[in-house]
Amino acid sequence: MAAAFAVAATVVAGARQAPRRRTTRGSTARRVVATDAPTQKATESKSAWKKYDLKWGVHKFGGASLDDAKLYKICGDLLLSESKNQGDAPTAAIVSAAGGMTDALVSIIDTALTSVDESCEKLKAAADRQKSILLELVPDNSDLTDQVISNIDEDQQAVKAMLLAASKMRGVPPQMLELVAGLGEVWSAQTLAAYLKTTGKLCEWIDARDVLIVPDGPLSGLREKGTAMDTIEPFWDESQDRLQKWWQKSLGDKDPKEPPFLIITGFVCSTMAGRPTTLKRSGSDYSATIFAKILDASNVTFWKNVSGVFTADPRQVPEAFPIGSMTFDEAMELAYFGGQVLHPSAMVPCIEERIPVLVKNVFKPADPGTRVYGRGDASFRWEDQDDEIDVNMPVKAITSIEKVSLLTIAGASFMGTHGVAERFMDSLAKVGVNVILTSQGSSEHSITVAVANTDGKLALNAVKDAFQLEIARNTETRATLKEDLSILAVIGEGMKNYAGISGRFFNALGQSKVNIVAIAQGSSERNISAVVSREELSLALKATHDAFLLKETCVSVSLLGSGQVGSAFLQKLSAWEANEGRDFALPSMREVQYLSIDLRVLCDANQMLCAPRGLPVTQLEKHINNGSLDLAAMAASWEKEGKEVKDVLHQDVTLQPSNLDSFIEMTECKEYPRKIIVDCTDSDAVASRYPDWLKQGFHVITPNRQVLTGSYERYAECLKYVGHAGKFGGAQLRYDAAVGGQIPIITLLQDQIQTGDRIDRLTGVLSGTLSLVFNQLNTHPDMLFSEAFKLAQERELTNADPIEDLSGLDTAEKSLILARELGVTVELADVEIESLVPKGSKTDDIIQMLKDEVDEPMAEKFREAREKGELLYYVGEIDVQKGKVSAGIHRFSAKGPPFALNDADFAVRVVSQRFPESTPLVFRGPGAGAEFAASGLLASLLRVCRALV
Repeated sequence: MAAAFAVAATVVAGARQAPRRRTTRGSTARRVVATDAPTQKATESKSAWKKYDLKWGVHKFGGASLDDAKLYKICGDLLLSESKNQGDAPTAAIVSAAGGMTDALVSIIDTALTSVDESCEKLKAAADRQKSILLELVPDNSDLTDQVISNIDEDQQAVKAMLLAASKMRGVPPQMLELVAGLGEVWSAQTLAAYLKTTGKLCEWIDARDVLIVPDGPLSGLREKGTAMDTIEPFWDESQDRLQKWWQKSLGDKDPKEPPFLIITGFVCSTMAGRPTTLKRSGSDYSATIFAKILDASNVTFWKNVSGVFTADPRQVPEAFPIGSMTFDEAMELAYFGGQVLHPSAMVPCIEERIPVLVKNVFKPADPGTRVYGRGDASFRWEDQDDEIDVNMPVKAITSIEKVSLLTIAGASFMGTHGVAERFMDSLAKVGVNVILTSQGSSEHSITVAVANTDGKLALNAVKDAFQLEIARNTETRATLKEDLSILAVIGEGMKNYAGISGRFFNALGQSKVNIVAIAQGSSERNISAVVSREELSLALKATHDAFLLKETCVSVSLLGSGQVGSAFLQKLSAWEANEGRDFALPSMREVQYLSIDLRVLCDANQMLCAPRGLPVTQLEKHINNGSLDLAAMAASWEKEGKEVKDVLHQDVTLQPSNLDSFIEMTECKEYPRKIIVDCTDSDAVASRYPDWLKQGFHVITPNRQVLTGSYERYAECLKYVGHAGKFGGAQLRYDAAVGGQIPIITLLQDQIQTGDRIDRLTGVLSGTLSLVFNQLNTHPDMLFSEAFKLAQERELTNADPIEDLSGLDTAEKSLILARELGVTVELADVEIESLVPKGSKTDDIIQMLKDEVDEPMAEKFREAREKGELLYYVGEIDVQKGKVSAGIHRFSAKGPPFALNDADFAVRVVSQRFPESTPLVFRGPGAGAEFAASGLLASLLRVCRALV
């Protein structure tokens, strides 16, 4: 055993590097002040690496980019091409361990405490994996691989001795853990260097512990996530001297004109006494920027598996896109709140030497990526900064910390009491709990901080201990903990002095029904943070991203009904998706040019299609038959061909029986903050759900008149939840298409009323069917009523039940809707209706019935009208002052009719305070048929979307 300890001690003193376990983002960093600093010496004249005509290019590769031999080759070839693109510039690469290697090595040490044999098996597997990568990367070249394999075997034997020692000690010294875990970087650097040597290039690898010297601080080990850790300041001059000595030894006899490739181990370093240690949580990223400063690099490139820093996490916000450039200050804010860029301390060397940082995609090196350079505050801005703040995009990125808890101390006795905040923070500092965010009430009455979820219980107990006397004396003083929360932050230099950022941020969350638990704003004015429920984080991220970064705003649409109107609306969505008929150069297109509409649910009477990321509307459009889409028939036709729905449409599309509860369950999606239901049915069962849907915050667009013309009580119940900005999320109910199709008569009337006009009377030809019939009879004296009505049928203008047109019910319902919009409180039974057919008429043979019952009396009415110089129209009339609504035939002078109607035109004449009888306001145009109704629905959809974005 003594021999084992002797070997272990030797290895502890001299074995290679150890990476860390990363700490929680945002933990407080303190810079270590050197107490054992060597005498600082001028080293500029000795810097052999500065003799080249071009500056160094420094690159950093993480474990994800070094997972197997193919990836090592990609990284090696990338270094060669980058150097060539820069005119054969000298190149340095700082590397991490192969993907997953560090965790495997840490597991080896942990396992040694219970089973040395199992631990040795894991060690052999790790070493064999690295050797396998090497031999696949550099095949049949023993001159290069034998030495690396020998080094790996030597390390393996040394670690075995440490494993035995750890087992005997029943514990693992932090230094031992660092040494073993760091072997991954050492093996990785040798592997990549061996490959580059096969290309004939001058290449050497550097063990950073031979050259990078740091103070001997009190902290050691890898450290667990969530602990506060120091930022270590290297001894710069000493490190440069060490690098100079290494250079003379390793490259002194090489061609001085050939720029070399240096492969450097990341994360590890040594103290002045020679003890191997690490850079703690700043890790290999910090190594890269340290060597960039020492080498006086032109830039440092961090190679990731994404094309730069994104505006949000693309896994949660698919619409996120790469940021072209950002300042170091923005990058530090982003890193603090969870963004995967660099740790703030890793940026310090680049800030000090003004070295640009590039974040690029290792698999797509041609992509521009993200450039980090310059400062944000006006007093710190650099003279060579060429970035300009985009006033149209004041927020640069949206980021989050997923798992936090809120700790609050509150008490009425704290009002005006000094030192409460100090005691509160001191209690957390004593137990090593890092504070991520602070929110304080007036006069220290309550103080709330966000901490990591893993620290929640520890923090709560610490605060209770610190305030145990106050809590015991007063039941109103208490410390509470809320768990399973997340922090959402918006970040950008453009937020400074830009009014309305907070309003837009909180409005986006409110519209998406995301509850805000706490808020905080940084004094730098480049970030605003909100604490939300963890389960609502994804929705909050997407809603906020859409509100600020308008690359594309997505709305979720669920469609009920695939008959004539529903299918026509589906065709409109298909045309929208294909950008048919839209000129984006027009000013009116600015508000919707970045709008994406995803049809996620399509439901008919029997079946329902569902797709989490949107149905392929162009595919569905092909199956519209005779103006309608039958989902069951469509699926049956595919089944005959041996295909399933998912085979034809998309893998994630499902077909299931129609069910309104399932319909809403699918509509309610956390990925889409904006959810709209379009009801193209005439079902009362569907309409009866409107109040609940609006209350839940769904926006409803419909031509369905069931609620609008039903009992006033149910009508008022719907309106109660419309536009409510509170917990219901400001839901909208749009029903323009119920009256006038594509003519927005309801919106126009609302505009009049909202701008202060008082409407006295409204008269309108509201039925396209009867408009055509009466126009034909007014202009063709010999035409019979039945003939004119047949023409309307042939043009598909009539309702599914033509008696609704002929009885005047269609006109009466539309008049009732407009009357209620004008404040007339009436029921359908109160509307005076003049029917054109006998009561109880059937639709069995409607044309024959018209010939028998209607043609003759109607022909007589038109003969009388012509003799008097009059025209006849079937109109709806609303007398607002009297509260009277009617539908029937009206006579108008042929010399000056109120409507200059053609064909099947819809027309409304409005008399108001602003538009008196002498100059009334008249709306006219075609409005009947599925095509016009669908256009009206799409227009209403876009109105809702404009209000949301």
